[in-house]
Amino acid sequence: MTKPRIKTLAAVACAMAVPLVSACSLDEILSVHVPGKVLEEDLTSPALAGVLTTGVVAEVECSWNQYVAGAAHHSDEYVPTSGNLTMRNWGQRKIYASDQGYAKGTCGGWGYPMFTPLHIARFQSQDVMSRLSGFSTEDVPNVASLQATTAVWGAFSLVPMGEGFCAMAIDGGAEMTPAQVQSEAESRFTQAISMAEAAGDMNLAMQAKLGRARVRLAMGAWDGVLADAAAIPDDFVVMVTRDAAESRRYNYYYERLNAPDGFRAHGSVADNYQDLRIGADGMPTTGGDGMKDTRVNVKTDGTQAADFATVLWYHDKYNSRADPLPLVHWHEARIYEAEAMAMKGDMAGAIEKINVLRGDAGLPEVDPAAVAAGGIMDLVKEERRRQLFVLGGHRLHDMLRFDIPFLGEPGSIHPDGRDQTGAEYGNLTCFQLPEIEVKGNENISG
Repeated sequence: MTKPRIKTLAAVACAMAVPLVSACSLDEILSVHVPGKVLEEDLTSPALAGVLTTGVVAEVECSWNQYVAGAAHHSDEYVPTSGNLTMRNWGQRKIYASDQGYAKGTCGGWGYPMFTPLHIARFQSQDVMSRLSGFSTEDVPNVASLQATTAVWGAFSLVPMGEGFCAMAIDGGAEMTPAQVQSEAESRFTQAISMAEAAGDMNLAMQAKLGRARVRLAMGAWDGVLADAAAIPDDFVVMVTRDAAESRRYNYYYERLNAPDGFRAHGSVADNYQDLRIGADGMPTTGGDGMKDTRVNVKTDGTQAADFATVLWYHDKYNSRADPLPLVHWHEARIYEAEAMAMKGDMAGAIEKINVLRGDAGLPEVDPAAVAAGGIMDLVKEERRRQLFVLGGHRLHDMLRFDIPFLGEPGSIHPDGRDQTGAEYGNLTCFQLPEIEVKGNENISG
């Protein structure tokens, strides 16, 4: 496969084969006869409408799970501790465009395959949307709801493409900048919101609005961020389901990073996330006498990580292969509002939103008098670092947009280019457009 143009039968069969295989290879599906499985003509059957929609959700969940864990490992949230070369390369910023696992790996694969799974999810959502449009309400009474579900979940596949990648290409098209991908994502979320509202599914519409708020934040569209985030109540959460049945469904945060016994511990929570506290004035601190910041609850029992050289630090957010992880969470809405207000010069409003989150975590509120003149964005950035710790791949995007030093760079906890064991870091920041895409896409030069 030289381009992310996924054949319909293969993509749908991949989703429907989840209970039967631990990793889904499109090449194998295309070349092996599997009696009794999905036939091309069956994909136009109204009886499969629900199955097709469920397949879209499953593909988005799997690709999201793999991207957000890989983004966390690549960010400054973890230091590399793997005894495996591939996994060590992920933690040392050495997974480049030529890496075949990164470029071609599918859901449940080794490392953090993300490029192909994201495109499978994106393509499948568009294909299923088209198929559902051919069904009448007589054939499928809830077809409008299924279409809205497909549109909303499918739009989320574009979020990582616009945040974590240096460039992107869609369906063999021209190379796109992150800003262009974000614009496309905004359009798809807007369409999805209209569909969800027309179907009378307000929860689905809120899910899409929170996704669009995230995209608009990346675009710097502050008024749009505030409009979308204001629609999200303080208890709204949509989770990505996981289970321990087979590797495609494992929680990758746990499986790759957060096993507290040291087994499979390919990363350890970085030094700059240990012993984070809140002072009496509500300002964030590290160490000292302040209250422990429960949002970054990391600990160690002295166990060594998989490299047998680094003491393993882990957190309490994902504790098994079956633990779900957030797709969207109301905490994001409030921190988005805080950033948008800060960027618009509304310091009081930004602090108010931060204090809502502080109250939910049982932490002291920020005293406005303690915030230095012109320092509100510094506070917002630090609150994002803590509030969104190992959630949703946010930290990698923040490092890129705020120019925060990556591990190995001056200003990081490893400023001399080497990790805690003396091993050298690479120079990767955003994820590169895979070499196989560049070479196989006639619309990309180079």
